[in-house]
This record gives sequence, structure tokens and C-alpha cells, in this order.
Amino acid sequence: MSPRTPEQFEEIRESRRLQIMEVALKLFALEGYGHTSISRLASKACISKGLMYNYFKSKEALLAAIVEHGMSEMMDLFDPNHDGSLEPEEMEGFIRKVFAATRSNLEYWILFISLLLQPNVKELLKDKTIALSMEKSMSMLMQYFENRGFEDPALEMVTFAALIEGFGILLIYAYPVYQFPDELMTKFENRLIKMYTK
Repeated sequence: MSPRTPEQFEEIRESRRLQIMEVALKLFALEGYGHTSISRLASKACISKGLMYNYFKSKEALLAAIVEHGMSEMMDLFDPNHDGSLEPEEMEGFIRKVFAATRSNLEYWILFISLLLQPNVKELLKDKTIALSMEKSMSMLMQYFENRGFEDPALEMVTFAALIEGFGILLIYAYPVYQFPDELMTKFENRLIKMYTK
């Protein structure tokens, strides 16, 4: 058996890094960021505390990596060609992908949104990824609604954002006791598309 290449070592490292982030997301969301120690994270990830610091310099760096990863996924859904503007087909694609992503990985998105809603997390990240992503997406939405001739683009931007974010919060409160029927979710998805791709 030949020795591993640097690329293979990097793949293994990245796989382990993502595994640690997955464990941390669950602990941060369910037990609270402030209450989760590096020792607990290392134990749950089945690595030593010292090794944990080889992957992430601090608990805050781990939190930032989780949020950056989630926000990057969301921006990839929102602006897939990364050109900074939205067309009606991209808006429809975004809405469809949001619903598809929540259907296929509901627990991840519930944990991610739960984490973002924690006051101490929001405070730690106020000048980082979340603020930059929000600023970019709001600017793109405003431009989209202006270009599409909506009467009050700012109102539509806020309404659309509230509907998408409200959907996420609704899932958190309902899960796992109640899961909305697929038929109802499809109707809501189609209503959003009809409202915002005219």
C-alpha cells in the first residue's frame, strides 16, 4: 500500500473538521453555545482536547466556521452564479432549493437556525459573516424588487425575508412534535414563487 498523498491528507483533515463542526452544531444548538465547553466538544467528537485545537484555534473560531459554512450554503442557494444580482428564475430556484434543503436535511437547518437565534452567538458574530451575508442578500433583494417593478421594493424585501425566516422559525417550534404535511409545504412554496416571480 502506497503512502498517502498530501491531497489525501487534506481530504481526511477536511472530513474530520466537518465532523467536528457537525458535533459542535448539535451541542451548541441543543445545550447552548455558552454552556458547551471545548472538553465536552472533544469528548463528543471522540478526539482529545489538544487535538481539537489543531482543527480550531478556539471555541469562537469553531462557531465562526459553523456559521460561515451554513451562510455559504445559503448564499449558494440564493445567488448560484455569484454575480450579485437576481433574476426571476434564480428567485424561483432559491425558493425551491430552500424548501428542498429543509425537506432533505431538516435537523441540520433547525439546529443552525436555533444556534443563530442565541443572543450570545449573535453578539459574537455581529461584525462577521452573518452581517455581511445579510447586507449582501438584502441589497440584492432590494434591487430585484426594484427591477421587477414592485410598488414598494423595501416593503417587499422585508416581507419576503420575514416569510423565509419565519418559515425557519416555525419549523423550530413545530419540530419534532409536528411536521407540516408535504402538500401544505408545496402549496406555500408555490405561493411564494407566484408572489415573487411575476
